[in-house]
Amino acid sequence: MRVLIAPDGFGGTMTAEQAARAIAAGWSARRPGDELVTRPLSDGGPGFVDVLAAALDGATTHLVEVTGPLGEPVDAQWLEHDGTAYLESAQACGLALVPEDRRDTGRSTTRGVGELLLAAHAHGIRRAVVGLGGTATTDGGAGLFAALGAVP
Repeated sequence: MRVLIAPDGFGGTMTAEQAARAIAAGWSARRPGDELVTRPLSDGGPGFVDVLAAALDGATTHLVEVTGPLGEPVDAQWLEHDGTAYLESAQACGLALVPEDRRDTGRSTTRGVGELLLAAHAHGIRRAVVGLGGTATTDGGAGLFAALGAVP
């Protein structure tokens, strides 16, 4: 039998890739003769860039320091493929970047997402796909637009 294993990540516990490997290992233990095909997925939240990097041949990953959700610097990646930038909001303003005792969605920012877009633009990219999900902010993109030069 051919089996497709295509999980998303398990928030805060396993990435999509880790989940796919764990499911495959469990399946193989019970049915060693089956052909397993793993295709980790993402709904746009945490893991979006990693899933696309694994799926898109010839993609280039760029690492950038951006403003995190609490205004402190964080490292985030954007992916370049066929003239398009793919970036993940959770890497710049994700809930996982904020310790539980400092979580206040009204005080956190999406500024780093705008900075990721600026980094891609600086490389000549004119089209971007932004994966949304797993964020620690409710600023409605105000920080993103401020980073792009809009009036705060």
